[in-house]
This record gives sequence, C-alpha cells and structure tokens, in this order.
Amino acid sequence: LVTLHRSFLTAGKQLLEAYEKDDEVNAEQLEERLERIERQLQPAWALFELTLELQKAQEQKNSAAVKELRNEIAALRGTHNAPPDGADSASEKMPAPVTITEADRMAVAQLDFQEAIFPLLKLHCVRCHGNESQEGDLDLEKAATELPLVRNTRLWTSVAEHTKNRVMPPEDENQPSDPERRTIAAWLESEIANFDYTKVDDPGYEPARRLTHQEYSNTVRDLLGIPLRVTDKFPIDLSGTSGFDNSANTLFVQPLLLERYLAAADEVVRQALPETIVTPEQQQAWQRVFFTSSDVAGSEYSAASQILSRYLSRAYRRPVDPQELTQALKQYRRARQSGDSFARSIKNVIRASLISPKFLMKFEATRTSDQAYPVNDWELANRLAYFLWASMPDDELFRLAKTGTLSNPDVLTEQVNRMLAQPGANTLGTIFAAQWLGFQHLGTRVRADPIDNPWCTDSLMAAMKSESAMFFTSLIRDNQPLQRLVNAQYTYLNEELANHYQLPGIKGNEMRRVALSTVNRGGIFTQGSLLAVTSFPGRTSPVIRGKWILEDVLGTPPPPPPPNVSEFSDEIDRRRSLTRRQKLELHRQQPNCYACHSQIDPLGFSLENYDWFGRFKRRHRRRQIDATGQLPDGTRFTGPAGLKTVVVEKRMDDLTRQLTKKMLAYALGRQLEYYDELAVRQIIARLTSDQHRFRTLIHAIVQSYPFRYKKNREAQTATLSPKQP
Repeated sequence: LVTLHRSFLTAGKQLLEAYEKDDEVNAEQLEERLERIERQLQPAWALFELTLELQKAQEQKNSAAVKELRNEIAALRGTHNAPPDGADSASEKMPAPVTITEADRMAVAQLDFQEAIFPLLKLHCVRCHGNESQEGDLDLEKAATELPLVRNTRLWTSVAEHTKNRVMPPEDENQPSDPERRTIAAWLESEIANFDYTKVDDPGYEPARRLTHQEYSNTVRDLLGIPLRVTDKFPIDLSGTSGFDNSANTLFVQPLLLERYLAAADEVVRQALPETIVTPEQQQAWQRVFFTSSDVAGSEYSAASQILSRYLSRAYRRPVDPQELTQALKQYRRARQSGDSFARSIKNVIRASLISPKFLMKFEATRTSDQAYPVNDWELANRLAYFLWASMPDDELFRLAKTGTLSNPDVLTEQVNRMLAQPGANTLGTIFAAQWLGFQHLGTRVRADPIDNPWCTDSLMAAMKSESAMFFTSLIRDNQPLQRLVNAQYTYLNEELANHYQLPGIKGNEMRRVALSTVNRGGIFTQGSLLAVTSFPGRTSPVIRGKWILEDVLGTPPPPPPPNVSEFSDEIDRRRSLTRRQKLELHRQQPNCYACHSQIDPLGFSLENYDWFGRFKRRHRRRQIDATGQLPDGTRFTGPAGLKTVVVEKRMDDLTRQLTKKMLAYALGRQLEYYDELAVRQIIARLTSDQHRFRTLIHAIVQSYPFRYKKNREAQTATLSPKQP
C-alpha cells in the first residue's frame, strides 16, 4: 500500500510538471499510469480498512462481525474492483421486455376494456391496487370507472409501460403471460394514442384567483413605477397541482393574508407617494399618478376624475366603469370635505383600491352560453402579461386592447416578440424555470451553514440561482432549440461561481455569458443550483437526482416505492466497505425495488462526479468515482456527457412534451386536464415543424385554444361537439 501510494504521488508530481510544460503526449501517458495505480490502490485501501476493522472485531470478540469481515476480505481479494456479490447490473438478469407489434395492435382493436382488459388487470393488479388495498395510492378499480380513460393518461400509460417492461407485477405476485402483457399494453397504448380529442370542445374554465406574491409586487411596481418590498411578511405561496404557485387551486385569501394586504396598502402609499419626495423613483411615481392638476383640468373635481379614471383603469387592468368611478369620486370628496388635502384625498382612494378584489384578483367576464367562447382583448392582454412578465399589461397592451386589435393573430405575434425583448420576460427564468426545475429552493431548503459549509455564501447561492435563470431566459431570447437546455456549451458566471466550478479567467461580481470548453459544464444537469437541490446536505443522492430527471425534467415519473420501504436493508447497510453505489446495486436486486431503481439509479449515477453543491470531482474517499449507468433497455452511458447524449438522442420527445405541458400550465394558471391534450399535441406539432425552438413554443401557447378561449364552469362537462375553432 505504501509503495503504491508513493508511486501515485510521484506520477502526480510528474503529471503537474507535464501540464506546466504543455507536454500533451507525456501528460496523457502519465494520466493512464495514474489511473492504473489508482485501480490498484482502491482494493488495497479497502483491504487495509477492512483489516483494521477485523482486528478491532477480534479484540472485541465479536464473532458475527469477524465472520462477515473475513467474508468481505475474501471476496475483495478474489474480485479486486469487481462489484460485490450480486451487485452486477440487475437489468442483465431481468427477462427482456415484451415487444408490441402492429399485429398486437390490430388484434386488440375490437376488444372492450371492461370485458377483455380490466379482467386481466383484476387478476394480476387489483389485489394490491384496488379499492381495498391501494398500494402507492393507486386504485385501478376506481380509475377504471373514470371514462374516457384518457382522463388519467399518465396513470394508464404507466400501467402499459410497467406491464411491457415486466416492472409490475412484482416477482412474488401472479405473473401475466407474455400474450396477456402484450394485450394489456397494446390496448392501453392504442386507446390513448387513438382517442379523438377533436370531439372534446373544452378550452377550460378560468376561475377567479388572486395575484401571487411575486405578481403583486410586480404589479405594484409597474402600476406606480417604483420597486417596493412589501410582501416579505405575506404567508408563503403554495405550489398548486400544476407545480407552480400561480395555480388557481391554491390561490385563496386566508385571514392572515387579508391583514397583510391592509398593512401593505398603507406601506405602498407611504413609500411611493410620500408627503415629502426624497428619491427620483418617488418623483416618478408622483408624476405617474398626479399627471394633471386643477389648473390644467379646470377644477379640482375634474382633475380628480381624470386622475382616478386613469389610475383605476390601470389598477383594475380593464376599463373602469362609470359606477366604479362615481364611487371612487365620492370617497375622494368625503376625504376632501373632512379637511384632507387634494393629494391626500386621492391617496385615500389609491389605498382603498389596493385592497379591492378588483386589484388583488384576476377576474374574467362570463357569457350566458354553454359553448366555448373567446376571451376579450382586455382579458387576453392580462393573460399575456401575467404569462410573460408576471405583471400587469403595459400601455401598449392596453392601447391594443382598447382598439380591439390585440386578438388579431399577427398583432399577437408582434406583441409576444416585443414582450420577450423586455426585462419583464426574465420572470420566465426566475419564476417559471425556477419552479419547474426546483432551483427556487436554493437558499431555503438548501442553506449556507457556517459550520458544515463555511465556503458557501449567500452571494454564491444567489449567483447559482442567477446562472440557471439567466441561462433559461437566454434560450428563449436567442430562440434556441429545446435540446440546448441539456447540451448548451455556455453558461452564466461571475468570479465567485467560476471559482466554485474551478473555471479560471472570470473576474468581478457581474454575471456574464461564458463559453465552455468542457463537457463537465453546460446545460441544466451540470448547474450547481440544481445539483444542490437534488442532494442531501453534505452528500449526493443518485436516487433524488435520478428521480428529478425522470419526473420533473422528462415528465415520466417512476412508480411509487412500496410502503414503509427504507433506503437500504439492515443487511446491506451494515456492509461498511461498500460504496453507496454498490449498496444501491444490491438494493435494486430486491423484487420490490427493481421497478423504481432500474430507471432512477443509472441517471443519478451519471452525475456522481458532482458533489452535493455542484463541484466536480473524480474521486471520493480515495476511490475513483464510477459515473457509468445502464438503462433497462441496455443503453450504457458515462458521466454528464453520456447523460446529455442519452436525453438528446433517446428522450427528446419526453422533454419536449414535459416542457410544453409545464409552460402551458404556467400560462393558464391551472393544472392541465385531459381535454387539453389536443392543444398540447398541436403545440408540439408546431414545435416539430420549426426545429423545436423556444420562441415557437411560446408563440404556439399564446395562439392555442385554451389560452384564447374559455368555457363557463357549469357548462364544462367536455361536451362532444364539432372540431375546435
């Protein structure tokens, strides 16, 4: 061991000298030599550590530990760097998935679900996933009654995939024959793929919902022209079923939030429109509100009417009706008669408007109709602004809404391009991407700790979040293809983040675009913010990272784990000489664990070169990191470069579909339903026709049926009707 260690140090010193001399040939030979020595060092170190443990166990007369350690030493001496007993690829031991042919699809074309398919599911699946035993919260008996089956597309697609790939039923359950597997999978796949969504005329219902806290802040800023921090004490916004905090099903007004709105209204008026103007921003806010005076308007009342008419139309984000203006003027007049100044009387009305549901909520008008109908131009302006800017419409959108021309498709296209060039579109990175991918949790769930990670600063975490947000926004502004999300060869760095990544030559605190020459950086899988939020504090987690890729990035979540399952069995966990990867490989061989881990682990293993905070490393505890992975279909890949290739070459359809569904849900402010599937497919078709470019995605969403139409709630029963407009 000492000899090997000395050889390793000598070769390392020679390699550094070769680097300094730019001696590439010698450096390459020395790198190969170091790898050979390291392959010898790994079992030597492991044997050394196990021998020390064995001596300790013998001194303590722990016969069970002595026996186990002797077995491990014998196995290690016999296999060197081979995986431990049974830890070779579990997928190689599993039978091959069944293949669905066109003949299978034709054979099931005339079968009835209740008569031919559900009996097979009842025989093989319902015992664990039925009314009485809902393992994994899955009740197939209940789901079978929710027709059409496409109402639960994800569930039935998962059933088909697990049946084909022999993931389910578990090995210890009654197994369907291969013909039965083909029948189940072929029928479900055909039913989902061939369902005629054009018969479902339902763009969805637009419920009234309040502004998110970020939307509130942005709207106040754009309404008065001054950025203010007044939402810090608001109760936290929750993510809805869509995965975003702008989902209508979570945006209710709690009593505590109502109290905070009252305090915030006072604070907004106090800071933006003070009695004594101190800052240029306050001067701008004052001029924006008090744009006229009694001298110009002819009288105080006329000036108040003009000021409040303009202000309330912008605050309510639609034309103010005469009755609303009359009520506001009455409030102004009462304040004036009580002795308040002209300005203070106007500010009383502004303060009241900021706690009005007409400001705090997003309402849309309804028609007396049981059919779908288009949103009006004012509503379209609001949908567009809160989608792309997370804020209120600007004067240009208001002007087009007033003239009734915004709904013209060509005008809408022009406005989207204009809006994407504005700073407000940065919210697609700071809000949409942050909530979709999860990096908004950096700084909350993942925090700096002066003891465990003193090198981690608030400024470093801010830079990591900015990297991901700026990167995503650049993909849209530059109209890049969706695959650049994964394999872009640039990122955004400042000096602190570049040092964290060990990338030289970046100076200063300003974030800037940096071209990359290494495959170890570039794309979302290598960004520190996302690597940190998919790790445990202090160590990586291939399981969390792999699940994040499958579920959040690709939209193909693995099956839920069995109830009460632990990370490792006690038997596996006691084997201290094993790496975490080796333990996971053993864990994966258990019948109840293979279904999940055969899909999750290979993806997570490929990112093991990144520590829990995104720093790249080749070794862990003196061992070379194994970043190889093998998918259930036999595809092998290594490291981040291999992962990027696998996703781009094999999973781009999944990534495209997931991004489309996520962005459409964010744009609509609600969870997608089965009747949105046609819109999703139409958007993807448009993407495919234009090289899967980001701006095409946004244009297609804005022009889509659910974005431009709506249906009354009482009529929202997925009425079968002719093809959509």
